[in-house]
Amino acid sequence: MAVYRFRVYLEENEDIYRDIDIRTIQTFEQFHNIIQDSFKFDNKHSASFFVSDDYWRKGQEITLKKEDLPLDEEEIRKKVDPKKLMADVKIAKFVEQPHQRFVYVFDLNVQWSFLIEMIKIADESPKVTYPVCIKSFGTAPKQYKQINMAKEELSPDLAMAGLLNEPEVEDEEIYKTIDTGEEAVEEADINSLEGEEGEETESEEGSEEEGGEDFSFEDSDEDH
Repeated sequence: MAVYRFRVYLEENEDIYRDIDIRTIQTFEQFHNIIQDSFKFDNKHSASFFVSDDYWRKGQEITLKKEDLPLDEEEIRKKVDPKKLMADVKIAKFVEQPHQRFVYVFDLNVQWSFLIEMIKIADESPKVTYPVCIKSFGTAPKQYKQINMAKEELSPDLAMAGLLNEPEVEDEEIYKTIDTGEEAVEEADINSLEGEEGEETESEEGSEEEGGEDFSFEDSDEDH
C-alpha cells in the first residue's frame, strides 16, 4: 500500500510547515485531524479543503460539517459544484497528478488558510500508524491572539475562554523528522493507487486510528 506525502504550510508564511504522510484510502476528515494536531489547534471550528490547480485557484469544496453542505445564494448563482463531506471522501478520489494541490481553510471567522502540495509517493511502513506528521518546521502561530483588555471589559464568553494573561512566546525554529523507512515510488501510477480503494476490507478501515499521531523525534536520514 502506498502513502501520499503532503507539505502543509501557512499561506502567509511558507517557512512554517508540516510534512504529513497519509494512506491513499484514508479520508479528508483524517487529514483534517492530523493537520489540527500538528499545528496544535483545538479542532473546534468549521473547516474545508478545496481542490486546487497550479495557481491555487479553489475548485471542489470538501467540508467538515454537514450543516455547511448547503450552497448559499452566491454559490448557486455561480453554479458551484455541490459540496462533499470530509468523512465520506478518500484522499485518492481527488489526487489527479503527482504534485496535487489543495487549499485548507479553518475557522471561517478568522480564515486560517493553508496551502497543501503533494511532494512524494512512498511505500507504507508497517511500523507507522497513519496519518502521521513526519516533519515539523517552524513554530506554529497561536490560534487565538492575546487580548489586552481588563477582565471586566470582556464578554463572559471571552473571559471563560481563557484568553487573558497568556504569556508571549518568542518565535523559535523547530525542526523535527522521523524516519518511516519507506522507499520512494519513482513512477507513481495515480490511477492504480485509486484502484486500491476497492481492495481494502471493512476490517482494515475500521482499524485505522482517526487523527493519527504527531511524532517528535530527533533528526534522521530523512531529506530535510
